[in-house]
Amino acid sequence: MGTIEIRNFISKAMTRLQAQVDTLLNLLHQEAALRSQIDTTAIQHSLKKAISPTFEIIFAGAFSAGKSMLINALLERELLYSAEGHATGTECRIAYAEQDQERVVLTFLSESEISEQVNLLCQKMGLTKTIELNQSEAIALLQQKCCDLIQAEGGESKSETAKQASALNYLLEGFLVNRDRIHLTANQTFSMEQFHFATLQEAASYARRGANSAVLKRVEYYCHHPLLQDGNLLVDTPGIDAPVKRDAELTYRKIEHPDTSAVVCVLKPASAGDMTSEETELLEKTRLNPGVRDRVFYVFNRVDETWYNAQLRQRLEMLISEQFDQE
Repeated sequence: MGTIEIRNFISKAMTRLQAQVDTLLNLLHQEAALRSQIDTTAIQHSLKKAISPTFEIIFAGAFSAGKSMLINALLERELLYSAEGHATGTECRIAYAEQDQERVVLTFLSESEISEQVNLLCQKMGLTKTIELNQSEAIALLQQKCCDLIQAEGGESKSETAKQASALNYLLEGFLVNRDRIHLTANQTFSMEQFHFATLQEAASYARRGANSAVLKRVEYYCHHPLLQDGNLLVDTPGIDAPVKRDAELTYRKIEHPDTSAVVCVLKPASAGDMTSEETELLEKTRLNPGVRDRVFYVFNRVDETWYNAQLRQRLEMLISEQFDQE
């Protein structure tokens, strides 16, 4: 049986499954006593997932845990680039395309969304109450304050304050650089041809670097690779420890969404010895979702750091024994 015949067979089987489940649900709704006692929402979500032509796989973890690196390895190409700073709140979706139809679609945050994030970060850092994005002098002053804070803290990732300052600086820079693509209230979408990008790699390089990443709401990649051909859809999410809480909440919403088929949790305790509070929360939320809890994969990145550190290796082994042996 060839590929086309197999797909036709599967399509017909899914159609029959939907018809059979619909028949059972209709019979259930005809019984008043059962209709009031049984919630069919979970059944409908499971059916939708079963007959869906896509299998949505969410990659979740902390900032710099290695989610993008893992996806690059799976796709055997440098498609996703690690963000330069701690600012990225972008959701990246990767679906299949024929080799001559590879493309990227970029969706920007609106000016009002950027303004909301800027003022939220300012309040967290105690810099100023509000700032208008049309005040160029105020933006320049705020960027200088961010640079001073980062330097005083010893680097972008040395403290929570430095991470917030880095996020704010990239957000402001991204707004200034991409101002002509950012609408006051709407999320504007652009194809890679509108940017004059010739290849997927050129578009990816633009999309995943610091300031640009900070003002992108969503990036959709259409990539030619056998892993994606059967309908697998890979989703790279913001870090669960992102300085803008709404970015982290995006990851949790994706995990809890009924369309999510599987979750890959990329964890860092191999280099740290323990899980962070954010990683613990990630595991709890994943385990609470009945739609994915049997399709959860745990990746311990940077395990090579345990090779010459017996104490770190022992802590990792104990953590796995205590937290994951029952998975």
